[in-house]
Amino acid sequence: MNGSVHRAPTRGRPPARVRVLAGLLGAGLLLAAAPAAAQTDLGGQRVGTSSGSFLKVSLDPRGSGMGGAVCAYASGPAALLWNPAGLGIEGERGVLLCGVDYTAGIPAGAAVVCLPFAPIRGAIGIGLAGLSATMDETDEFHPLGTGREFTYSTWTATLGASRALTDKLSFGVAAKLFHEAFAPELDGTELTTWLIDAGAIYFVGYRDTRMGITLSNFGPDLRPSGEFESRRSDAEIRYTSFSPPTFFRFGFSIDPYQSKRWKLVTSIEVGHPADNREVLRAGAELTMERAFAVRAGYDFSADALKLHAGCGVRMRFGSTRIDVDYAYADGGYFGSIHRWGLHYSW
Repeated sequence: MNGSVHRAPTRGRPPARVRVLAGLLGAGLLLAAAPAAAQTDLGGQRVGTSSGSFLKVSLDPRGSGMGGAVCAYASGPAALLWNPAGLGIEGERGVLLCGVDYTAGIPAGAAVVCLPFAPIRGAIGIGLAGLSATMDETDEFHPLGTGREFTYSTWTATLGASRALTDKLSFGVAAKLFHEAFAPELDGTELTTWLIDAGAIYFVGYRDTRMGITLSNFGPDLRPSGEFESRRSDAEIRYTSFSPPTFFRFGFSIDPYQSKRWKLVTSIEVGHPADNREVLRAGAELTMERAFAVRAGYDFSADALKLHAGCGVRMRFGSTRIDVDYAYADGGYFGSIHRWGLHYSW
């Protein structure tokens, strides 16, 4: 038993219950999309009300190339970054290495290992992600710099597991250790805390249709360590705590066309972040000969980073497989963002 819950696509007209389910799902997505457009001002009031912004950075190039609309389509090691329920879907051992050339040239990256685990009819995943940057120190009296530099670094260590509850339903959960350090060489602040991700993926049974749900970055408020001296009263004051960037997402993916040579996957996702207005994303992946892939995605709710695109190459060597992926995001005034990934499975 390899823990896989992957289902081969079936053809023909779907049964009545599937058509009814698809209709209800389509209506639900339309209803969810309406508040995303109507609540712009309300969402704007929540901007800046959470901490731990690194947790919102997409690291996996395959999912990013589809606009991030992959909570129902995530599988393998990358699922630990999107939806832990997808860890055991492929039923293979895998290692994912990915890097991001983020805005302002800030580098970030992640490494994930996924291993099938038969006792739970699923898989376990272990991941490490991080970001580090060096910047010039400025203050109100030296807006061009004080002549000193400081560093900002953050990382997460994640342990997750998925389990096939039935032949169509997979559930996953992941625990994160999150650390953030701001200017430690200048007596800055640090924080360390825990967070939880949880999700589920359901296979409808028609054309590899999947529904996914994810709750990410759920946990206690984030409060930096230490105190600072008030310039008004000379009192020592603790830093204010902020909530983590908790994100609830619901997605749907379907394989509308597949032949011996081509395969097309489309996906749509709606989400509710704790610190912004509602999100609506869509993406697609077209694969040729199971060896070459092109991807595109669009974030209808974003002010920047709306358009996403990517490509990938798959190479097979006996029972092993190597995927090389690239993704591009149009950052507008923030510049382009590039992502790379190497996925090795056996």
